[in-house]
Amino acid sequence: MFGVGFSETFAPVARLETIRMLLSLAAQNGWTIHQMDVKSTLLNGYLEEEIFVEQREGFVIQGEEEKIYLLEKALYGLKQAPRAWYSRIDAHLLDLGFTKSLSEFTLYLRKINDELLMVSLYVDDLLVTGSNMEQIDVFKREMKNVFEMTDLGKMTFFLGMKV
Repeated sequence: MFGVGFSETFAPVARLETIRMLLSLAAQNGWTIHQMDVKSTLLNGYLEEEIFVEQREGFVIQGEEEKIYLLEKALYGLKQAPRAWYSRIDAHLLDLGFTKSLSEFTLYLRKINDELLMVSLYVDDLLVTGSNMEQIDVFKREMKNVFEMTDLGKMTFFLGMKV
């Protein structure tokens, strides 16, 4: 059954202005920008709705052909998958002590002892910069403890831009 907003999709995408702001702040302050990539991003979200799926051809259990599955986590192709991913990473970043920007919902800030850490989301890519390299390393470990991620190191290429 179609619900409100069913035909719309959503994915956490930073505005280009936010990316440029991060680049400018990093350049002005001599910070490095690091990039991380979440593997199988859209499979990480927990669903808020009840979604049932039929058994796929070739995977039907003999004697239980009439049964269907109740999904607990998102699947690729599911319209709810990007929003479920954003809800999960948003909650995780807030639990880690980040504050979400009021004007950019994909920008998160965390301040510890006058040291600033900034994280920007672009679907499955995270841009991380800040005034303290140790905080960046701690953040990377915090993320890898929860999500399967690739640490791409210093940002060199992003959205067709060579940095």
